[in-house]
Amino acid sequence: MEEIVRRLAEITVRQQQLTEQLTQRQNRADAAMDQMREAIAAWIPLPELTDQDDVEAYLHTFEVIAAREAWDKAEWVKILAPFLTGEAQRAYYALPTVAAEDYDVLKAEILARMGLSAISAAHLFFKWTYDENTPVRAQAAQLSRLGHLWLLSDRPTASQVAERVVVDRLLRALPRRYRTAVSMRGPTILMDLIESVELAEASAARDAGERAMLAPRRVSPAWRPPEGISRPGNRPAAPSPLDEPMPTEPGPVAPRAWMAGCAVHRQVSPGAPQRVIKVNGRPVTATLDSGSTITLVQPDVVAPGAGGKFTIPITCVHGDTREFPARRVTVAAPLGSWPLDVGIVDDLPVPVLLGRDWPGFDQLLATSLRPTGRGGRPRRHHPRRTPTPYQAWMAAGSEPEGEDSTRH
Repeated sequence: MEEIVRRLAEITVRQQQLTEQLTQRQNRADAAMDQMREAIAAWIPLPELTDQDDVEAYLHTFEVIAAREAWDKAEWVKILAPFLTGEAQRAYYALPTVAAEDYDVLKAEILARMGLSAISAAHLFFKWTYDENTPVRAQAAQLSRLGHLWLLSDRPTASQVAERVVVDRLLRALPRRYRTAVSMRGPTILMDLIESVELAEASAARDAGERAMLAPRRVSPAWRPPEGISRPGNRPAAPSPLDEPMPTEPGPVAPRAWMAGCAVHRQVSPGAPQRVIKVNGRPVTATLDSGSTITLVQPDVVAPGAGGKFTIPITCVHGDTREFPARRVTVAAPLGSWPLDVGIVDDLPVPVLLGRDWPGFDQLLATSLRPTGRGGRPRRHHPRRTPTPYQAWMAAGSEPEGEDSTRH
């Protein structure tokens, strides 16, 4: 019996020794793993902040890497500081030594210097508008970022977020004379805003009373007629005479009609210069006409409902005058983009007939008529005595300065 008890005691002691050895091995393995993780994290290449980078996105990327690698948050500033440049670097050096070691304080200072403080975010949030030329996903991300910066920058509670929205809405609804004074106090809670408004109202009432006391009352002296002249009695007011038209006066002048050549009824010469332009953002081939002072388009070039609807008179050289619909469009080319009133002609032989009413017409025509040699280099231009191979349009009304167009 004693032998059995002794053997059991030996087995128990050996099990305790094995347990201690396993615990020591596990501790050494954990320590080695921590050292390996720190060594790998030390070699992770963090990109340096550049002027083209989004500061907020850069800081968010750093936070994701730091959380994934389990870095101590007290060491985040020491790791991040060597990679800061420009305004972010100046924000780091401008902070006191104690504040600069706090990552949250450094992040708030950097974002404030970049115009992304809570106040700036609120202004940009309400100023934001939808852009049809930008993907909606990117716009939603931008709006969400502004909302988080405005409402969740300092990790408020739900009631504080609601109060912040109420304060901003009430502040924007105040009259201008109160809003300016209240905004200078920078209220962040509702009670501070209420006290600021009450002070502004009391100050405005006091100023109004002081002005009323200081302003002298003007008393107009009673009018008296000179001696020897009796006071005129009250007479009924007579209506002022109206201008009557004379029989020989000419009638109202009718609006001058635009005059177009025969290109309205016939095909344009194939030698006419053409360039690709954009009408309301839509690419289209336009024929350039230096003799026209108005731009004409086919109906399918202008989208339905684009611009305001109105009509313009166009007179052919043969004397045929008709009213054509017109629209306000934007004509763009490499030289620039300008709004323009164009006439819509159903039987126009070309999609767009670009006239001299477009501001960049002269330069566009010069580049279209310049011949090129081998390698794309311009050839020497020799004057030609032959007439231009494209149709010229004449117009009366809206002529460029210095030109005289007469109606035939």
